[in-house]
Amino acid sequence: MMMGHGLGYYGGFGMGGGFMMMIIGFLAIGFLFYLALKKQNNGAGQYQVSRPAANTEALEIAKGRLARGEISVEEFEQIKTQLL
Repeated sequence: MMMGHGLGYYGGFGMGGGFMMMIIGFLAIGFLFYLALKKQNNGAGQYQVSRPAANTEALEIAKGRLARGEISVEEFEQIKTQLL
């Protein structure tokens, strides 16, 4: 007794859906490649405006200069607004 046009059970998907599993596998691999490329290119071409660690260090230096009298309060405020 023949089951259709020689495609086997389930219309060509085989026992257990081998064809569908192959397609799902290809899609999963493609998705992983997409994620890898997206992570690799994340932030490419963009400039980081500020770095908190560097700004904190620079502000501490400015505070020290103000305390030693090397700069005025107005100069310190200018430095502070530029850093923050």
